[in-house]
Amino acid sequence: MEFLINKPKNYNEDINIQFYQSVWSQNSKYEEFKNFILDLVNNKESKTFYKFSDGEYYWLTNNQIGSVQSGKRDSNTTKRDLRPFQEGVLKCDYLMCQLLNRHVEWFRSYFNRDFDFPVDYVYSLVSDKWFTRTFNGKIGIIGADNKLDLIKSLCEKEEYLSYLEFDGFTDYIKVPQKYLCDNIDSVELEIAESLRNSSSDIFLIGIGHAQQALLHRLKKYKNAVYIVIGSGVDAYAGIQDNTRPYMGEWINYQLKNFDYSKVDVWSPYDNKKFI
Repeated sequence: MEFLINKPKNYNEDINIQFYQSVWSQNSKYEEFKNFILDLVNNKESKTFYKFSDGEYYWLTNNQIGSVQSGKRDSNTTKRDLRPFQEGVLKCDYLMCQLLNRHVEWFRSYFNRDFDFPVDYVYSLVSDKWFTRTFNGKIGIIGADNKLDLIKSLCEKEEYLSYLEFDGFTDYIKVPQKYLCDNIDSVELEIAESLRNSSSDIFLIGIGHAQQALLHRLKKYKNAVYIVIGSGVDAYAGIQDNTRPYMGEWINYQLKNFDYSKVDVWSPYDNKKFI
């Protein structure tokens, strides 16, 4: 079932039992969100948009399963000080939640309020190339080092740039690919130096559960709009699972001579096109 005329195709069956199906029937709300982001960037305001879904809930409640398990991706220890994460989330300007029944319920139970925006809007705007098309020349990306190296190499290909309708990211701010949550303060210092020397007005972010402690801190070093896009970074890297929400028609551009074994891939992906 589709609820928005210009929403990218979605092959994720869970989305069809959304808690707020009516959100996608209100095209005006989607357009208002886009205009809101535009206004923030044009007015040089600095705001943070946090993403909440199942992994974030598991991390905040210390339920060490899935991506939250020790040694998987974000942490290599079972003994964690969650205070910087639990307190950091509350310092973000806007909290977004994915439109799935259990995610909405978990959000409400944890934060004791409703979310500000659906994460679905952000996923859709990545898939629709709206971010890259709209903010060409002033858009940066923050993510795992190997993925950003891959994206930077892809941005040397005209076919890829044409697909995303832009000239490449203005800034590439790298973080270690694994165990960010075990080294929050040192990672912050690395990001800080890069942000001070950056020129972007908006940053798209995929840094796993570290966002919960780090996101609100970024505003100290650079006046910009910071939006967590999660697996959207995988889309830009050409390793996106097409069953992810709103990624049904996404093309995974692949480089013929790149060592993909170095890149952390979370889910199998298809719809490849080699360049």
